[in-house]
Amino acid sequence: MTKSSSIAKPLTSPKPKASASKKTKVQADETVTPVVASPDPMVENTHPAEVAELLPLGELDRLAIAAETDKSSKRHDYMRFYEHLLTPYKEKSFSMLELGVGLPSRRAPSLRTWKSFFPKARIVGVDIKGISKSFEEDRIHIEIGDAAKPRFLKRVFRTYQPSVILDDASHFWSHQIIGFQTLFPMLPPGGVYIVEDVHTSFLAQEDGAQYADHEESFWSYFSRLQAALVCAQRHGPELSPQESRLVAWIDSISISRRTVAIVKRQKMRRREVVQADTEPKT
Repeated sequence: MTKSSSIAKPLTSPKPKASASKKTKVQADETVTPVVASPDPMVENTHPAEVAELLPLGELDRLAIAAETDKSSKRHDYMRFYEHLLTPYKEKSFSMLELGVGLPSRRAPSLRTWKSFFPKARIVGVDIKGISKSFEEDRIHIEIGDAAKPRFLKRVFRTYQPSVILDDASHFWSHQIIGFQTLFPMLPPGGVYIVEDVHTSFLAQEDGAQYADHEESFWSYFSRLQAALVCAQRHGPELSPQESRLVAWIDSISISRRTVAIVKRQKMRRREVVQADTEPKT
């Protein structure tokens, strides 16, 4: 398989040293009794111990089920996570871009779900299959092209100026990396970039190895950016100037099953940027 050569080579991390301390073993026939603290008679134990449900099944999941998209709780269960993340956009007038329209027989169920959930939004889909163009309707626009081509992605972005981008296209390693490297710098401050089906990064030796079209998986690539973000680029992995600029624009990263969401900062943290003092051209 031809490997993409336009993306930086991965950096290997040293293996952690084995701990010299011995772990305490509990024999299978031993009974471990939990220690329960006796209530303090001086403290009145009447305050309720309420717990908030932070990721409930909500409106977005119901719409997804009705549209029969695999993003609903019936299959991938992405929508609880997305509703928690994207509700601040609910009544905003903005554009949302999704890479990948889906199987023609499903007639763009994801795009129809977003249209229902965001009543003021313009929904844009990108797909390589020409038949997807027939799924356009009021507030749903579809562009036909190759989501692995930066020039095409930039043209689509400049046309629609999306604030939220979701990559559910080919799931190929190089395509996911190219999409993020191309479009995240173009997002406005406060914008959100989501990559779905990141589990394909772990399929190189299993069924689905066709996704491994590059020497570094998306998860390996993105894990380096995440590590650099956590340590504010002071003690983490070595990054290229481009990667350093990307991290300097990341405000937060949220991870759930098979999906990663990145929120863009309001301002770039320039003091973090390594070996560069200018932003990438878009």
